[in-house]
Amino acid sequence: MSAEENKAIMRRFWEVWEEGDIDRLDELLAHEYVNRALATPDLPPGPEGVKEVVSMFRSGMPDLRVVIEDMIAEGDRVATRYALEGTHGGQLFGIAPTGRHLSIKSMSVEWLSGGKIVEHWRVTHELDMMRQLGAIGEPEDNPTSTEE
Repeated sequence: MSAEENKAIMRRFWEVWEEGDIDRLDELLAHEYVNRALATPDLPPGPEGVKEVVSMFRSGMPDLRVVIEDMIAEGDRVATRYALEGTHGGQLFGIAPTGRHLSIKSMSVEWLSGGKIVEHWRVTHELDMMRQLGAIGEPEDNPTSTEE
C-alpha cells in the first residue's frame, strides 16, 4: 500500500477514538497487532486490548477529540504527532472526574501491512497529563539561593 493509503488507514483509526465505534478496530488492526508502548501488561493482546484503551479514554473524556498535528508516512510506517483533547468527565487512570479540559500530547509510529495496523509505538507526555488531571502539582519556583 502507498504511504497515502496508510495515512488514510491511520485517520480512520483516530476516528474510532473520536466516535467510539470500537468494533471498527477489527477492520483496522491485524489479528496479531502488538502494542509496543503498552505500560499495562494485563490488557489482552491484539485488537481487544486497544478496544479497552479506547473505551477507557472515551469513558474518562466523553467529548474526546483527536487533534492531528503532524502525520508523516514513509513506506509501511506512519508517524503521528497528536493530542487527545476533551473534558475530564469520567474516571481516568483511577482519577475521579475533575471537569478540567485535557490536552494529552503524544507521538506514535505504526507499522502497517496488508492494509492493517500491525505494530504500535508511542511516547506520551505523561508528566503533563498527570498535572492536568491534578494527580501531581505544578513545580514550585525554586530560585537558586544567593545567600552566603
